Amino acid sequence: MSKSKLTLIVDGNWLLMSRMSVLLNKYEDMKQLCKDLNILMIKSMNVVLRTFPQIDNIIFIADGGSWRNDLPIPEFLNEEYKGTRIKNEEIDWDTLFGSYENFILKLKTNGITTSKETGIEGDDWAWYWSTKLNAEGTNCIIWSKDRDLTQLVKTDNDGCFTVFWNKDNGMVCEDKNEEELNYLFNFNYSENETLFKSIENKCKEVERINPKHIVIDKIIRGDLGDNIIPIAYRKSKPGSDRKYRISAKDIDYGIDIHSDESIKNYVESILNSKTYAGKIDKPEKDIIEHFKYNVKLVELSQRNYPPEVLGTMALYEDYRCSKDINDVEYQIVAEANSISSVLDTI
Repeated sequence: MSKSKLTLIVDGNWLLMSRMSVLLNKYEDMKQLCKDLNILMIKSMNVVLRTFPQIDNIIFIADGGSWRNDLPIPEFLNEEYKGTRIKNEEIDWDTLFGSYENFILKLKTNGITTSKETGIEGDDWAWYWSTKLNAEGTNCIIWSKDRDLTQLVKTDNDGCFTVFWNKDNGMVCEDKNEEELNYLFNFNYSENETLFKSIENKCKEVERINPKHIVIDKIIRGDLGDNIIPIAYRKSKPGSDRKYRISAKDIDYGIDIHSDESIKNYVESILNSKTYAGKIDKPEKDIIEHFKYNVKLVELSQRNYPPEVLGTMALYEDYRCSKDINDVEYQIVAEANSISSVLDTI
């Protein structure tokens, strides 16, 4: 089995939904929409391959539900927690996802590695593959617009990297200074740095971040779009229904999210501060419990995964190093043209 030097990890559900939004109001027939949607998805993947010709492998990841839905919700959150997003009732989801499954099958049949299992989200697969491939010396580009995945960006001492990229916003990478990198007389670093620069040169924007900050911010301040409730709200004036999250400027990015003592000290500092004292909507013990619950929802880390989920992901130990999707594109286009030809004769 050949080893990849640069793998494109495709966030399949983002690709599906983003391309569908372009086509949604242009069709009355859902089946025809799905045919053209598949064409748009495969052509979009080929555009990325032309943008970054150094890519030698594709791994296509897809949602299969979430093991997080089985986590016990803290009792004080039962009324507040929304659990799942509301689907658009105007869309024939069965037809859409049936077509999507066929798209994934075509990729797999033509030698592209795909990952989809019940109870495992695309975010989990992005963590699994980027962590695994980086450990093997393979660099990764995560292609998505889901900012949650920026927590996975990293660069190790050999310069092996995972970056987050999309055409509209450019590249997000880990912010590391020279003192943190082992680049002197290091052939692997030099090779990886050259590859990194070749990607950077194609990007209109490059954002350097500390990925831990992405995790901590979302744990504390939440993300209602992803059903992550903030650990606490500051009440507004008496008699007002308005309430506010903890301010971004009051986040302690040095907190150890796995240390009971560190979490407790941070929560106490908030409760005792002039801004929040007497104005927080829940007691200290509930805030701490909520913090720990959000860690499990937000952080993509081996320590948070149930053994059965890790076991399922471990079955995907091997991959076939391939980026050849031309046959898939040919098949998808041929199928769409075949349907159009039949309709023209009726």
